[in-house]
Order: sequence, then C-alpha cells, then structure tokens
Amino acid sequence: MAKIARFSVMSLKGGVGKSTLAYYLAKELSKRYNVLLVDRDYTNTIGKIYGLETGLLNVLGDGVEGKFYDNIGKLRVLSLVSFSPSSLPSLGDFARAYSNFLEGVDVMITDNPPGFDEIMAMEFKGYYEVMGEVHCSSVVVTTPGVSLSLTLSHLNDIVKTLVSWVPQISFARLLALVVNMVKGNLNIEIPGINVIQIPFYKELLFRSFVDSSIRPDLDSMIRLMEERIKQIRSGGGILVQSHNLQIQ
Repeated sequence: MAKIARFSVMSLKGGVGKSTLAYYLAKELSKRYNVLLVDRDYTNTIGKIYGLETGLLNVLGDGVEGKFYDNIGKLRVLSLVSFSPSSLPSLGDFARAYSNFLEGVDVMITDNPPGFDEIMAMEFKGYYEVMGEVHCSSVVVTTPGVSLSLTLSHLNDIVKTLVSWVPQISFARLLALVVNMVKGNLNIEIPGINVIQIPFYKELLFRSFVDSSIRPDLDSMIRLMEERIKQIRSGGGILVQSHNLQIQ
C-alpha cells in the first residue's frame, strides 16, 4: 500500500470541539484526497452523524451486527467503537479486518477520546501491522483557561505514549495546537508550535455542527496539513517529543 498521511485530532479534555474540527477537516480534504475518517471515541459522535450503528471492534469482539462504515465520494468513515467491547480481538484479527479499509487512502484523520485508551492503542498498533510503518501528526485541541494550561503541561505525554505503543514509530509531530472557542483575541505565542485560534460560535455550541450555517475558518489548518502531506509523500519526518525537544 502507498504511504498514508496520518493526522490525529486529540485533546486531554472533553467538550473542546475536537469532533467538530475532525469533521470539517475531513470534509475539506476529501475535496482533493481520498480521506479515511476514523472515529476512535466511545461517544461515536462522528459515527452517529453518518448513521453508523456500531464499531468494527464491537463486531470483532462481541459479534454484534450493524453498520460501522460508510463511503461518501472521496470520504470514507469508519467507527471503531460505539460501546466498550466486552473483549478486544487479537491484534492480528483486528489488523486483518482493518487492512480492508486502508486500501487506496491518501489521508487519514482519527477523532480520539480525551487522553489515551486501549482503543487508540489497538488502532495504532494495528495500523503498524498492516502498513509496516506508523507515524503521527497531532492536532491538539483545547479551550482557553484551565484546559489550555493542562494541555501545555502534558504535551510531552503524546509522543511518549505513542513510542511506548510502537517503538518503531517513523515520526511524531505536533502539527498544531488549536485553541477553540476563543472570545476576543488571546495573545498566545509558543516557540516552535503552530497556534491556531478559532472564535467562539454560539450556534456551534448549542446546535448540531452538521446543521449549523457556521463554518469555522480552517484555511490555515488546512494549509499546514497539506504541507505535511507533501512532506510525508516525499519521505520527510521529524520525531518531536515536545515544542522544544527533538528525539533523533
């Protein structure tokens, strides 16, 4: 299989607009690339939007039946879980099933639960089993105040965790820190980190973002992602542990 550009939309706290961002980024990039949007969150927010009833791991682990995948033009959507499986399949069984959804994909975006869990680990390891390599360009989403402070204090944990899952990781990079729901303008400058601010939209908070007429301005985020896609296709990559520390 050709190398896929992987992006992980993650947060350390719920309710920061992570799934909203993943949804819009996947929709935009699917205008130019074959995109796989993977919902790794138990809330199954993305999956529900696309009418997915269950997750691949629920089918493999518990034998449940139901729709967990959809294909809309150049956008593919895969839900991994809709409830906590009573048991996880073996890594080999998952990798064999997962491989069916990775064929022909240019760009992959994962919508993740807050923090880290066994579902994220299973997907990350399974991807490595299928592709023979794995990497991560992280888009970390937060909101101003306590959530931002918490996020900044734990940025190192992202790469440490990924390396613990797959020591052979090709690279990991914090692509951007997205500060969502900003009222006014925050003066946030962090050396070595692309900080993107998204204004507070009341309509997005109180209505389903799918039905909202509001579309956040994500042009700068899309530009960063497309630059990264070009770098990955050319074989470039840096393993970055935090905003000021590199591991070669």
